[in-house]
Amino acid sequence: MTVRLQHKQPHKKPIKPPLRRKNPQQQKIQDHFAHIQPEGSWEIPRKSFHYSIGFLVLYLYKHDFNSEDTYPALVAFLALVLSTEVLRFSWDSFNVLYCKVMGSLMRKNEIHSRLNGTAYYLMGVLVALYFFPKDIASLSIVYLSWADPTASICGRLWGQYTFRYGKKSLAGTLGAMVIGTIVTYYFITEFLTESYDYTSSSIPLYAMSLYGGLVAGLSEALGDSAGLDDNLVIPIVSSILLWIPLVFLDL
Repeated sequence: MTVRLQHKQPHKKPIKPPLRRKNPQQQKIQDHFAHIQPEGSWEIPRKSFHYSIGFLVLYLYKHDFNSEDTYPALVAFLALVLSTEVLRFSWDSFNVLYCKVMGSLMRKNEIHSRLNGTAYYLMGVLVALYFFPKDIASLSIVYLSWADPTASICGRLWGQYTFRYGKKSLAGTLGAMVIGTIVTYYFITEFLTESYDYTSSSIPLYAMSLYGGLVAGLSEALGDSAGLDDNLVIPIVSSILLWIPLVFLDL
């Protein structure tokens, strides 16, 4: 009888893939922009800036500012912002410096190719103030300043529990509607408005306030659906939707 001896194969250790070393230059570039928060984060400095504009608009409206007086300053500021955007997209060193200074107000997707939200903000404000009555434009800008960041906060807190469409959620839209309703009621009762007088209008104050909330929520939801920036869409769409019943239909 022949006995076959089985030779055990030596155990082979798995070969680990070589560790990829990060390119020092790429790592250095990432470090330059590490302080910029990604989209979807709380973005507290950015939201604080958003809210502050609303208070500025109410202050100016209370002191009866003239829309025409603001055009030169807004156009000059927009030209400065756009020139800066061209420079930073063309010159990496300047982009690093710009992001170092303004990074707290930026998002990751605005670092290399996307226009800073301030440019869209100024465009939307200019269109609203130029084409629509001062009270309608001012209220629309306050919607942008307060309803938009509130929608973001509500969406982040409760969006996972509600229906979502694109990057938006029903929770965020409802948050914008609530703020829009409150803002509309306050604006109408606190200031004299040329487009709407709740003491003589056929639209009751409560109905107008609710409509304002609907306008704020709808305009906030449309931005992502249309593939446009909220800062541009909200003041323009809100102005149109307020202008139709108050001026065009003269209700």
